[in-house]
Amino acid sequence: MTAEHVTPAPARPAPHDPPAPRPAPFGRRTAIVSLTVGAALNLAEALIGRVVGQGGSVAGSLDAWAERPTLAAVGLVVGTIAVPFLLLGLVAMAQLVRPHMPRLGTTAMVLGFVGALGFVGIHAVSIIDHAAVDQPDRAAMVALIEDAQTSALAALILVPFLLGMAGSVLLTSIGYLRTRVVPIWIPVVLLVFLVLDFGGFPTGPVDPHWLFAAASLGLAVTIAQRTDRQWWTGRIDEATP
Repeated sequence: MTAEHVTPAPARPAPHDPPAPRPAPFGRRTAIVSLTVGAALNLAEALIGRVVGQGGSVAGSLDAWAERPTLAAVGLVVGTIAVPFLLLGLVAMAQLVRPHMPRLGTTAMVLGFVGALGFVGIHAVSIIDHAAVDQPDRAAMVALIEDAQTSALAALILVPFLLGMAGSVLLTSIGYLRTRVVPIWIPVVLLVFLVLDFGGFPTGPVDPHWLFAAASLGLAVTIAQRTDRQWWTGRIDEATP
């Protein structure tokens, strides 16, 4: 009696594992509030600036602030309050990508933090500039502010803001386009906003911050439609309990 030769069954290829969960740094409700409040306050600051009539020159801005000091101060306060909400909002945006593209999502988070620090610096400088309105020697204050804005030290504030904010939104938008974790119109709107706002193109009476507010609201709705577990793990294919 001979033993029957058994041919081993071919090994099955290992199934493709889903992206590893990347726990969110804060809760889903915090993300929703940060996205909506941050974008709304940022839009309000931009619209108030248009009403006040801030010009492209230091002298023009000081003249506009002098004509409407209360409204200018309100815009500055609103914009400053918006910064922490914007920071958390940028982190929430990147969190949607991070479980699928960890390096890109994490880099977007870090850039968002750097950009928020730069934005705080810009508002701090604006507070000092606003105080120059009440100084008797307006010409001297204009010259001082212009010298400060063109100095090399000003880059310590401006560069982190530009690279951080724009870089975070850009990387997150690329992640959305590649992973399709959000509706396609959201990254498209964000990219258009980047071009119009940071590119310095004339936009006429329509402020580009409306685009950022619309995209942020769309993201807030997307997050609201997920369960807490889906937000925490980043996996939208999990069954809803």
